[in-house]
Amino acid sequence: MILFGRKDKLLATREIPEELCESCGERGGIVSIFQIYYHVVKIPFFPLARRAASQCYSCRKVKVKKDFSNQQRMVSKLLKKETKTPLWTMIGSGLILIYLVLNYLIKLI
Repeated sequence: MILFGRKDKLLATREIPEELCESCGERGGIVSIFQIYYHVVKIPFFPLARRAASQCYSCRKVKVKKDFSNQQRMVSKLLKKETKTPLWTMIGSGLILIYLVLNYLIKLI
């Protein structure tokens, strides 16, 4: 049983129909933004980063941001601006904060 770890969650995807794949030479692909966060017993504790990835429709080759073309880089910047870090990725941190505040208030009384 895994008690803690790192997980990725898909936030947004945008299609790029005219993008030319370097591997197979076919046109078409997508750019996706993923939220990476740590979890403990499947409860998300805190977000780490938002990462971008691209995939070709034909050969299914995946590229990371350092290998992006100019068009993919521009689309990934727009997607990152449109998407925000979800609040649910901070549930665990919020629960611990509430516990600490309540514990402190109880000791004052």
